[in-house]
Parts: sequence; C-alpha cells; structure tokens
Amino acid sequence: MDISVKTNRGFTLIEIMVVLVILGILAAITLPSYQSSVAKSRRADAKAALLDLSARSEKFFAQNNSYTTEVSAGSGLALGRTTSMEGYYNLTVAACGGGAITRCYLLTAAATGVQSDDLFCSSLSLDSVGRKTAKDSGGASVDHCW
Repeated sequence: MDISVKTNRGFTLIEIMVVLVILGILAAITLPSYQSSVAKSRRADAKAALLDLSARSEKFFAQNNSYTTEVSAGSGLALGRTTSMEGYYNLTVAACGGGAITRCYLLTAAATGVQSDDLFCSSLSLDSVGRKTAKDSGGASVDHCW
C-alpha cells in the first residue's frame, strides 16, 4: 500500500496582492458610476414634487385668482411638508423673475441631505409657463438634469 501524504498549499502573498489590486481597480471604476446612477434616480423625487406643486399651484390659482408662496399650509398648496416625498429636496415657491406672485411662480427643489452630494444637478426649477431649468452646485445652468 502506497500511502502518500498530500500537503495543502495555500495562496502565496503575491497571489493575494494581485487579487486585491484587481478588486481595488474594479471598485475605483464602478463605485463613482454607481453613485452617479443613484443620484440621478433620486432626481425623480424632485421632478415628481415639482410637477405636483405645479398642479397644486394651478388649482390654487383657479380658486383664488392668484398664486401663493405657501407650500405646506392648508391655506396654501396644502402639501403638508416643505420637502419632497422621499425627503431628498427642499421645496420653495417664489414669484417668477420680474413678476408678482399674483400672476406667475417659480418652483424650486434644492438638494438636501445625501442628495446634496449631487454636484451636477443641485437644484431643479419649474415656472408657471412650464420652463424647466436646473443648476449645478456652482450655480451654473445645466440642461441634462430634467
């Protein structure tokens, strides 16, 4: 009978280091892309909130012959909160540029919390004529956010 003894060889330090380097490269490539996709998907929260506020503003105008800047109160747009549904954006209503709140409005959703890391589309806006605009964290106007 031939009894041979098998020795278990483990991984060498070089093999482990090569695997760690490959994993590090993959993480460096995929993580920013993933974070960008998550930030982009959260923008849907702002878009939905702005469209909802727009509809509420038009309803308010039909009933009062004027727009309002009150977002949350029952005497205003009756949203019940000043943030978007998921809480990623703070919502505000203001008179449009050069106009009065009685005739036009500008709705703005400003990123807050974890969404404030979205440097490319930090605020989205919608006005009473349906113009959609957005700004990056530096205040520059951007077109790809909507």
